[in-house]
Amino acid sequence: MDDNNDIDKIQIKIQIITKFLNELKDIEDNLQQKSTQSLIEICQYLAIDNPIILWLPNRIKCENYVDLYIHLICTRSKLQEKKFNIEKQQIKLWNENLNSHEQQDQLENHFYQYLNLQYDKQNMNEINTWKITSESNFDLKNQHYLHHIDSSVNQQGSKSEDFSENDIKYISLMTLNLKSVPCTSSIFFQQIHKYREEPSIKSIISNKAQKFTIIHPNGESKTYLWKNENFCEKLQILFNEKKYDHDLFVVVNKNEIFIDFTKNNYRSSSDPSLLEYYIIEKQYLIQIQIHFRSNISEYFTTSKCKISTIIHHFIDEKQLESLSSDRILCFFDEFGKCIDDGIINDLCKTHHKTVSIFVTEEISNANILYELALHYNEDQNQMMSLFYSTTKWQQINLWLKTLLHIIDPSVDDYMFLIREKKTILDNDQSILSTFDQTESMIIDIINRNIVTKVQFTFETNNYSIYALKSTKISSLLNNENIFKYLNLTDLSFDDCLLVVKGNNEHILTKDDLQKSIDTYSITENEPIHFQIMTLVQITKYDDEEQIKVPLLNRNITIEELLHLTEKSMDVYKYLATNDTKRILDSNEKLSNLNKTKFILIKENEMCLVLIKKSNDLQPIHVTEEENEKYQRFIVCATIADVNKENQQDILHQYLLYSNDIVPSTDIQLITFQSESLIQFIAIDQNLPITVTIKNTEVNKSIQFNCRLSITIKRLYEIACQLFCLKREYYCLIMNETTLDDDDVCLEDIDENMTEVQLKIISKASIHCSIMYDNQTVILPCHKDTIIMIIVKETMEKLHISEDNINMYELIALDDDQTQIDFDLSVDDILGSFSTGSTTISFELKKKNI
Repeated sequence: MDDNNDIDKIQIKIQIITKFLNELKDIEDNLQQKSTQSLIEICQYLAIDNPIILWLPNRIKCENYVDLYIHLICTRSKLQEKKFNIEKQQIKLWNENLNSHEQQDQLENHFYQYLNLQYDKQNMNEINTWKITSESNFDLKNQHYLHHIDSSVNQQGSKSEDFSENDIKYISLMTLNLKSVPCTSSIFFQQIHKYREEPSIKSIISNKAQKFTIIHPNGESKTYLWKNENFCEKLQILFNEKKYDHDLFVVVNKNEIFIDFTKNNYRSSSDPSLLEYYIIEKQYLIQIQIHFRSNISEYFTTSKCKISTIIHHFIDEKQLESLSSDRILCFFDEFGKCIDDGIINDLCKTHHKTVSIFVTEEISNANILYELALHYNEDQNQMMSLFYSTTKWQQINLWLKTLLHIIDPSVDDYMFLIREKKTILDNDQSILSTFDQTESMIIDIINRNIVTKVQFTFETNNYSIYALKSTKISSLLNNENIFKYLNLTDLSFDDCLLVVKGNNEHILTKDDLQKSIDTYSITENEPIHFQIMTLVQITKYDDEEQIKVPLLNRNITIEELLHLTEKSMDVYKYLATNDTKRILDSNEKLSNLNKTKFILIKENEMCLVLIKKSNDLQPIHVTEEENEKYQRFIVCATIADVNKENQQDILHQYLLYSNDIVPSTDIQLITFQSESLIQFIAIDQNLPITVTIKNTEVNKSIQFNCRLSITIKRLYEIACQLFCLKREYYCLIMNETTLDDDDVCLEDIDENMTEVQLKIISKASIHCSIMYDNQTVILPCHKDTIIMIIVKETMEKLHISEDNINMYELIALDDDQTQIDFDLSVDDILGSFSTGSTTISFELKKKNI
C-alpha cells in the first residue's frame, strides 16, 4: 500500500500493524502449540481478520512467529519515524512564517538542549523562564476543529482557541503537547550521573592550623588561624564573645549549606577555597527535604545555595556513588516536575520555608519522563518542561498556577482534555495512565467552571467521570470506560436505558439524550447522577412481536423474566437465546448469561437434541451420563447454532447424524423433527463424500457428507427428510438420469468420487399453492387427497399447532373466492379452476371470531 507521504495513510498502516501485533500476542500459546502449521491457516481459524494476513507468504509457519513479530515492530518504527519527519517538516514550514524575533527566544529556552544538541552550555544558568517557538507536533492540520480568536477571553493579552466538533464545544486556554522521553533527556540528570561516576577525592583532615575566614552579619570579614579539630569549639567561643543568640544566628559554609557546630562533630574541609563561613540570621535558612526510597534526608541552606551543590552533598553523604552505572538518579519537585540546576530560591514557593525534592532510581534508557510543551498566547509561544511518569494531573494543575506571567488570574482552576478522544482527565490520574502508545498527545487546558462531574450507577457498581457541561448525553455515552468499569462490557448502549436520579427521576427518551448534561444539574458543583438499566428485548417467535423489559438488576431467573413479559406462561413457556437459539432453563440467572436479547416460544416450537462424543473423543474415566449432553433448541436453529452453543471446533469436529451423514452447518433442526429426540455423535473427522441435492421446486439446495457405501434409497430418504417432502411424490435425478434402483450405492457409480450433485424433482401431476400472510407453501398431491391433509401439512410447515386448526379457514383463489370445506378432496374442487390447471391456489386465513 503506497502512502505517497500521506500522514493519514501512514497512520493507518501503523494502526494495522499494532492491531496485528496485539492479535499475535493474544494467540501466542496457540502458535507455540501448533509450531509446524501454517500461520495463515491458524489466524484464519481463530477468526483474525487483518490485511497483513493477505500479504504473508504461505510458507510462514507458526514457529516463525517471533521473527515476524520483530520484523513488524521494526517496520512500524520506520513508519513512525517517517511520519514524525513529515510532521516535523510541515511544522518547520509553518514556523518560517512566524515573527523573526522568535528565533532569538528559541535560543534562550531553558530546555532547548532537548531539541538542539548544539545548545550553548554557558547560557544554561543565565535566565530562568525563556520561550521558544513551537517545535512540537502541534495539530495544525486537524480538520475536526474550528480555530478562531475569542475576543471575550482576555488572558494578559493572549487569545484562546474555541474548539467545536459536533456538540463538543469548549475554549482551550492553553495546550500541552505530551510525549514520552528517556531519563537521559534531562541535561541536569546527566550531569548528576557524571558526578556520581567520577572518582571522588577523599577529604584529608589536616592536623595543622588553617586560616578560616568568618564573615559576620554586619559584613565584617575576619581571618582566624585555628586547628581543624578545634573548629567547632572556636566558633562557640566566637558566638559567646559576640553574644550571638543561637536561636537567631547560624553558620553556613561557602556553599550556603548550614553547619551545626554545636554538635562538635563537624570537620571542615581541607580545601582552602572552602574555608570561608558566614554567620547569618536563622530566618534566612530554608529546610530541604530529600525523599529517597523510604527515607527523608533533611538539610538547611540559604536561598542562594545551588541545587547541584546540595544534591552532590546528599550523594556524598549517602554514598550513592556505588550505584550501578546503568542506574540514573532522577530528581523532581512537589509537582512531579524534573528539577534543573539553579538555586534553591527557584524551588521556593511564597511563604514556604520547606523545599521537597523527590529522588527515584531508574534504568538509564527507560522512558519514564514525559516532555510537556506548554503552548500559550496568540503566538503559540512554548514552554518546555519534563515531568515524572507518575505525576498526577492535580500536580500539573498546581504547577500551572505558579506561572503567574502566563495564566489568567480570573481562572480559579484548570482541567485537562485529551483533544483526540474528547475525554476529560481525572485529577487523580497519572500522566502514565493517560498516555497511550501513540507518539504524542495533545491536551487542551480548559476552565474548571465549564466542567461537571457525572456519576453512573449500574446495580452495585459506580463510575464517575468529568465532562463538559455542554456535552450531549448521547455523546458522553460513547466513553468506553463507562461500560468497562460498570462491568457492562458485554452490552452496548442499545441494550440499556438511562435514568436521571434526583427529585424529578425519570427514564430519558431519545430526545432527552440529545440535551446537554447541564440540563440535569440540580446543585452547582454537585455530581449529576445517572442510573443505567438493562433493557431486555424479547421477540415472540410466532408473530415477531417485540417485548421490552427494563431491569434495574439482572439478578433474576429466567422464570421470573418470563413473568415480566406479561404473556400467558401456559402458552409461552420458554425463552431462548437470540444468538444460538438454545432454550434456557427456568432457574438460570440472567446475570450469568451476559445477554439481553431473547426469543419467546411455545412448546411445539422447540426440539430436544442429544450430543454424544465418539469413542475417540471421550476422555478416560468418563461415565456414559457425563458423555451425553441434552439440550433444547428452537426448531429454526441450525447445526451452526448447535456448534456455537457447544463451542465445537468446526474445523476439527463434526456432528454425525443417524450414523451415516454429517449435515452442513446451515441445515435447520426442524428437518430432523420426525424423531422426538434428535441425536448426534461428535466426531473428529468428516465423512469423505460431499453430497449436494437441489430441490427444483423451491430452488434450494442442501449439503451433507457421507460414505461411498451409502445407497440411493438412503440418499432419497435423507433428501425427503431434509426438505420435508413426502416420498411418494418425488424422485432423485443424477446427470438427467433417474436413480430408481434402491440397492445401488455411490461406490457402484464411481468409487473415486468425492462430490455428488443430485436433484430431487416432483412426480405429482397436481400441486397446491397455499398463501398465509406473506408466506407461500407449495405441496404436491393426488386428486383423491383430502383437503384436511393439505391444511395440516401447511400448518406444520408454518409451525402452527394442529390443535388450533378449527381457528382457520381455507379459501380457494378462484373467481368467487370460495370457502373450502376440509372434508372435500382435491378432485372435488378442481372444477372451480380452469380446465387443465395443475396448480390450485388457496389462502389460509384466521377466522373472524
